[in-house]
Amino acid sequence: MSTLIFDIETICDLTPEQLATVEKLAEGREWTVERYAALCPPLARVACIAALELPAGRLQVFADSTLAPKELPAAMDYEVGDGSGRKHEAEVVACGGEAELLATFGRRLEGVLQVGTGRAVTYSGRGFDLPVLLHRSIVHGVRDGRSTVERLLLENRFRPQQHVDLLETVTAFGATGRWPLAAYAVGYGHRSPKGDMDGSQVNGAVADGRLVEVLHYCLGDVLATAHVLAKVEA
Repeated sequence: MSTLIFDIETICDLTPEQLATVEKLAEGREWTVERYAALCPPLARVACIAALELPAGRLQVFADSTLAPKELPAAMDYEVGDGSGRKHEAEVVACGGEAELLATFGRRLEGVLQVGTGRAVTYSGRGFDLPVLLHRSIVHGVRDGRSTVERLLLENRFRPQQHVDLLETVTAFGATGRWPLAAYAVGYGHRSPKGDMDGSQVNGAVADGRLVEVLHYCLGDVLATAHVLAKVEA
């Protein structure tokens, strides 16, 4: 069975005309307008998507290269984080804008899931990653992968076939307390993926021209997710 574990990172994407309206929406949650937009599916621009295919071990990070101040590297090394000292090489797939990023990853997702036994694995993907991929694809008119994302979202969450949301797995579908991925990763013997960055810092990092650091952070989340998956399915 092929498994595609993935994670996305998003930033605020607002036009000057939208700013005042979204500021009022953000006040209701006591958030900054940047945080609100970076987390609201139709307003959250996808900066990158990291994906690990198992059992092949193929690690990739799809990046919107228009957000980088210079050419992105073709590959990156990331220490696995399980204490072994092993490094995993990730292929960097540079895409010329968010629409191209969504389409390229959408085809990758379709390729894994078109085989009957293929599955996708996320942490809180049903609540965040999948809705963002769906609505940003709608914003750009991207068709690649959209029907697949819709199918994963509409799956019976209590009997998942092609999408395993590990947040639901570790909380017995919300019956227990909700804790972040880093808590389970550390508890299961993995280095915290939030050591140098967390999601709240992504928008600022991209604005400062530090997209490569965001790619590194996103890769860490995917490898931590893979570690948690391996532990709960052992």
